[in-house]
Amino acid sequence: MKRMNRPITWKNDSLLLDKKQGLTLNALLENCEDGTKKEQLLKRPLENFYGILIRKTDFIRKKSTTTDKRIRILTRMPYVPLNHYPFLKETIKEKDWLLAEASRDYFYQSAQNDLSIKSWKKRIERYLKSNTLPLPLLRVDEEPWRELITRVFHEKKIIIQSAKREESTIPLILSEKLVYLLGVIDGDGHLTKHQVHIVDYSKKHIEQLQRFFEELFGVTGDIRAGREKNYYILLVNGKWIVRLINFLTGHPLGRKYDALQEPLILREKPFEKFRGAYWRGMFDADASFKKEVTFTSISKQLSIDLHHFLETFKIDYYFKEIKIEKGDNAYLTTIPSGSRKKLFDQIDCWYEDKKQQFLRLINKEQSRLITFQGVNKKSLTSSGFFDFSLLPRNITIANLGGIIRQSRERAGLSRKVLAQKMGISYANLTAYELHRANPSLDFLLKYLDFRGEPLMTFLENMALNYFQLKNTKVRLCLKPTEELLALINSLYPLSNYYIGIKGANSKIIKEIEDFFDMTIKTNTNRFSNSVLHHFLTTFFIFE
Repeated sequence: MKRMNRPITWKNDSLLLDKKQGLTLNALLENCEDGTKKEQLLKRPLENFYGILIRKTDFIRKKSTTTDKRIRILTRMPYVPLNHYPFLKETIKEKDWLLAEASRDYFYQSAQNDLSIKSWKKRIERYLKSNTLPLPLLRVDEEPWRELITRVFHEKKIIIQSAKREESTIPLILSEKLVYLLGVIDGDGHLTKHQVHIVDYSKKHIEQLQRFFEELFGVTGDIRAGREKNYYILLVNGKWIVRLINFLTGHPLGRKYDALQEPLILREKPFEKFRGAYWRGMFDADASFKKEVTFTSISKQLSIDLHHFLETFKIDYYFKEIKIEKGDNAYLTTIPSGSRKKLFDQIDCWYEDKKQQFLRLINKEQSRLITFQGVNKKSLTSSGFFDFSLLPRNITIANLGGIIRQSRERAGLSRKVLAQKMGISYANLTAYELHRANPSLDFLLKYLDFRGEPLMTFLENMALNYFQLKNTKVRLCLKPTEELLALINSLYPLSNYYIGIKGANSKIIKEIEDFFDMTIKTNTNRFSNSVLHHFLTTFFIFE
């Protein structure tokens, strides 16, 4: 087995980043003059996980009051748990002497400057017995290193441990959830050497963020109440998580405001699709949606980046500098009412309380503007029915299964034959006929096409007028009626399948409930019903 063509050391290792080229992704993108390297960086920004997790300073003796000459810098490194990568163990055993020599060379003139190959071999043997190995000891030899990166690139993550056996997962691709967390941390968080701290007044939001960290990194953060018991702190342990976040955003340890900026990678294809997720995290952390949509930051650069984002999507805004405590400046961005819906469409909210506040502002704005203009005649059939084939095909129809069974039996078809003709499974057809599940509109349209019968005539003849999406069920008219039009005049569609009620009172709410056979919470001027929302937007005109 061959060693690498020339020994590498921590000083000349091309994967270890230095200040000249940049220690963060933003710096690398700004400083990279090699077009090919920049293109590679834009394609796979987390490919060099080694340089993200390990710094050259990790190999240097640090100031200490101790007189102990033994420096254990390997304890600073990320460890690879061999139970997750058992194939590495055999490779290492087969070439332990070569690996020991390569390790000696790699750590030459570091704080772990052990010149004895035998000593390195014993060290490697101890690590193998403990079923874990410092990542640099894999980097020193081409064969185990290639085996490792082949596996982790395939899995799009690497599992690592600290010297204390604390395990975490480092994702090797950007995702919407990861970018969202970057925004939250830039807004409400700060980094220490070994921890991520996030502060929020909502325990519910902190618990949501705790779940996100567990899903992405495999670690469970600790939630603590603040001193005044009116805020909460999420503490996430993980030196390597901190380094990943620092690499992606440039968010420093300690004071952050001078360094905050939108990650440059989010303005590049294909990662621009995650740009809204970053600002979603920032707005969930730092925006207010109570009376108007405002975003305040002490970072001027971050405000400039926000304005670039808003201008990209033609979202209007107002901007002004304001004075805060100790005479510092803050930067206030306000989104006018006419642009709130545009902003929501681009960023959404994952913090549920703020999402509801945001939607209330949007719906309040829209309710002043939306009026009923009448029936959309283009959506009627020649017989005057509403053309239900225009509704989403995944809407299901109550009580249809028994009618299908009776019709099949009259036609002398077996369940198996009909299932084959309809292109569905026997189990699904059985579930429909035995009322364990409701057939969809898509199924009914295919069935009626097979029978050569019009949809609306069939629905009327079979008295089928209950329609459902998930847990939302409603009774619908098949044709326009005076009673229906009178009620529709009191309704208007809003965002996220909400429906507003004009002049809402107990009398009109009761009329709506009785007509559509549904339940609406009392003392409300809006309700959510996806089926009725589709019905309104498909068959009526609102402007």
